[in-house]
Amino acid sequence: MTVRNLPAAYQLEASILDAIRRSFAAGDRDYVTARLANTGLPMGAVAPPPRVHAAILLLAAGDRAKFDDALASACGDWRDTLVAAGLASQNWKTVLARKGIDTTGWPTGPVGPA
Repeated sequence: MTVRNLPAAYQLEASILDAIRRSFAAGDRDYVTARLANTGLPMGAVAPPPRVHAAILLLAAGDRAKFDDALASACGDWRDTLVAAGLASQNWKTVLARKGIDTTGWPTGPVGPA
């Protein structure tokens, strides 16, 4: 699966940046941040990127190789990524809150490249 790099970037939510800081080693944080911000997800107006970004981070569990796999998978079908991370049901905000990721103020539509 190919990860698409687009010239426009997603503005990552503060809670996503916090999750990166908590989950990844210092040497991997810039890499993970740049990849999330600059990889376009094929989702149109269906789901906000922060939810998919959170799913990718949960699946990666602080491991750079797992992050790369989860990101590539999300580029293929982001819905499968939500399912795999346990964020596909209507209680996804509760699941993220339990993981320490605050969704307050997240956009309800896409922000960044479509």
